[in-house]
Amino acid sequence: MRIEELLAQHEHDEAVERLYRLGEAAERAGDLREAAVRFRVAADQRLGDAAVRLARVLFALGENSEAARWCRLAVADGFEEAEELIRENSEARQRFLEHAARVLVGAPTFDWVPAAAPVGRVEPSEVQERTQALRALDRRYGGIACHPLVLEHLHAVEPFIVVGGEEMWTAVAEVHELAGWTAFDSGMPGVALPHFSRALTLARQAENEALIASILTRAGRMFLHHNAPEDALKSFQLGFVAAHNSWADRRDLSDPARAIASLQAKTHGDDRVRARVLTLTALARNHLAIGDKATAAELGGQAVAAAANLRSARVDDQLRWLDQEARTAGASVLVEHIAHRFARRS
Repeated sequence: MRIEELLAQHEHDEAVERLYRLGEAAERAGDLREAAVRFRVAADQRLGDAAVRLARVLFALGENSEAARWCRLAVADGFEEAEELIRENSEARQRFLEHAARVLVGAPTFDWVPAAAPVGRVEPSEVQERTQALRALDRRYGGIACHPLVLEHLHAVEPFIVVGGEEMWTAVAEVHELAGWTAFDSGMPGVALPHFSRALTLARQAENEALIASILTRAGRMFLHHNAPEDALKSFQLGFVAAHNSWADRRDLSDPARAIASLQAKTHGDDRVRARVLTLTALARNHLAIGDKATAAELGGQAVAAAANLRSARVDDQLRWLDQEARTAGASVLVEHIAHRFARRS
């Protein structure tokens, strides 16, 4: 080969390598469509694991058939990990739905910690204020316009879940939910699913049934859009159960008999003290609403006993509401039980 040909080949190889690196940079920046363009050129030239990298990006973009084709080419070139990539993608929705089902029954689900430690101090209200502003941006300009900003917001606030309580868990869950929604609207369903999964985990930590229902509804809409109606139906059904649970926990006592039936079906393990206390308090309030003072007193006493070592503003609010209703109903035994809770605080 002549020197001119060798130089041309060298320049070509350098150009392809440069495109591969640009693909890596675009992927790190979250610009998956740009990454796909760069990796596709490198994969066409059979550069290293470019076909595997391209397939991973294409799966995240929801372009599954093309991704699978590149996986098969990568396997033929000796990159056996591409087979695992196909399997993981095909099972992604199933794993999400299994996770959602575990969340719904209250099973422990916390399986990750933030990559960074919290820096400074952030209030949940500040997190929610920024999230609401980004939601407004999404509604007006679309997910593509604001998804990078949502990720920046998430990166800044997610570390605070390790030092926060239920209010912070709820606030960060809402950011993950928005990150998933804007990723979906940006044409990246594979990116959206992990965000929805983490949003569910944090919503369960906060015992926020209404937020769980919202997340599952959004995930179902994404499945429906990407031609997975059976998975969409499962997600909607799980969301309906969460919404029903939220209804049963609410302060409105318009249908106490129905609420009692729903609440009695809820089970909580020994590790979910707050959830058990909230359920017992809601049961007591609804029994009081139908005039069953004895059962209300018994359940209220159980709630106060279970909450002995629990510090939760939400629990205290629920017990204060129960106390108000017990005084109005003349349920003196129940009032006495609740008084023990707040006497220990003084």
